[in-house]
Amino acid sequence: MKKLFVILIMFLAINSNAQWVQQTNPLGTGGPASVGKIQFVSATEGWISAGNGKLLHTINSGNNWTIVTPEPIDTLVSFSEPALSLCFISPSTGWIISTKGSFSNMQGAVVYRTTNGGNNWNKLTVPIYNAGVYIQFVDVNNGWILVFNTNFNGGAIFRTTNGGINWNNITPPAGGIPFFINSNAGWLIPAIGGAGTTSDSIRKTTNGGLNWTFPWGTNARVNFTAIHFSDVNNGWALGKNGLILKTTNGGNSWDYVTNTGITSTYNSETVFFLNSNTGWIGTKDTILQTSYALYTNNGGLNWTRQTPTTGGSSIYNIHFFDALNGGLTSNDRILHTTNGGVLIKNISTEIPAAYSLSQNYPNPFNPTTKIKFDVVSTGEVKIVVYDVMGREVQTLVNESLKPGTYELKFDGSQLTSGVYFYKLITDGFTETRKMLLIK
Repeated sequence: MKKLFVILIMFLAINSNAQWVQQTNPLGTGGPASVGKIQFVSATEGWISAGNGKLLHTINSGNNWTIVTPEPIDTLVSFSEPALSLCFISPSTGWIISTKGSFSNMQGAVVYRTTNGGNNWNKLTVPIYNAGVYIQFVDVNNGWILVFNTNFNGGAIFRTTNGGINWNNITPPAGGIPFFINSNAGWLIPAIGGAGTTSDSIRKTTNGGLNWTFPWGTNARVNFTAIHFSDVNNGWALGKNGLILKTTNGGNSWDYVTNTGITSTYNSETVFFLNSNTGWIGTKDTILQTSYALYTNNGGLNWTRQTPTTGGSSIYNIHFFDALNGGLTSNDRILHTTNGGVLIKNISTEIPAAYSLSQNYPNPFNPTTKIKFDVVSTGEVKIVVYDVMGREVQTLVNESLKPGTYELKFDGSQLTSGVYFYKLITDGFTETRKMLLIK
C-alpha cells in the first residue's frame, strides 16, 4: 500500500505541470493511423475521425481511445485536412461523412448518423458524388455537407432540415468551405483557385445558404484553410503565409490580425474559440518545422505560444469542451490537456515587494525547466525566449496578470542544445537571465 501511494504521488508530480500530453493512438503510427477532426461532447468523452474511415472514442479524457467501425462492410477513407468529417451536437447525436473505396478509387460519399452515443450508426441516403469531405450540424434537424466528384471537380453543398433524411442543393457564388452558427447564419471561405490563392472576399448567408452576399473584401490574393465563429458576431478565418482575420460584426468587415508573432513563413490549419475571448489557433513555422497552438483569453489582444509535441507535423484540428479540457490532432498524434494548454500557474497571491525574474531550475536542463517570476501590479506581462543571435524563439507569457508569484514550465524538446535567454517585460521593468539546454 505504501509503495502504491508513493507511485501515485510520483505520477501526480510528473503530470501536475503537464500542458499538452501525447496519448496512445490505437491505430498505431504513420499514414494508416492519421487522425483528423476531434470533438469533445463532455469534459471526458470525445470522438476523432480517422483517415481510414474509422472513429476513435474515449470516455476517460483520452487515457484510452477505442476504435469504432461505423460501417462493417464498406471500405472507407476520410480526409483529415481540414478535418471536417465529424460533427456531434450532443453526447448522443452525431454524424460523420466519409468516402467509399480509396483516395485513388473514390466510389461515393457516405453519411452515417448515431442517436445513441455511437453504439449504432445508420447510413443515410445522400446525393451521388464520388467523395464526401465536410459535414456540420447545428441542431438535430439542420445540417450541411460538402461533396466532390473525382479530381475535386463539380463540388456541391447540400442542406438538410430533417436530420439528413432529405438533402437540397444550395448554390453559393463560389466553391469553398462553409461554417454555420445556427440554422440561418453562415459564412464561406472560397476554395483555392488555379493559381493556388483566392480572393479574400468571405461570403455570408442569413437564410441557411439559399442566398449569399459579399459584405467585405479587398481582392487580396490569399490562401484560406479554416473558418470558425463562436457566436453570430465574433469569428476568425485563417490560412497559409501568416493569414489570420477577425470579425466582430458577423463578417460585415474583417481585420487582419498582426499581433500573433507569426510571419509569412507560418501556415495555420485550424482555429477554435469557446467564446469571444478564449480561443486557440494551430499554426506551423515552415522554416523551423515547429507547430504551435496560439492561445488568447482576451479576444486576441494578447497571445501566448503553446508547444505541443507534434514531431514537426501540422496541427490539423483543435477542440475544447471548456476552458480547461480539450484536445488536438496532428498526423497520427493525439494530444490532450486539462489546463487549457496554459504554461503558467499562480503559486502565490501575496503581493511581492518588487518585480523579479528568478533563475530557471534546473539549469542546465534537458528538456524542461521551471521559471518563477513576481508581478507587483495588474498589467501586461511578457516572457520571451531568445537564442544567442537575439532571435525570438518562443513567447511563454503575453497577457494581463494580477499581482502575485507565478511559475511556468519551459519545454525545450524541439530546440537544439545551446545557450538561450529569457526576458521578463512589463510596464517600466525588464530583466533577462541566461539558461543552458543540454541534450
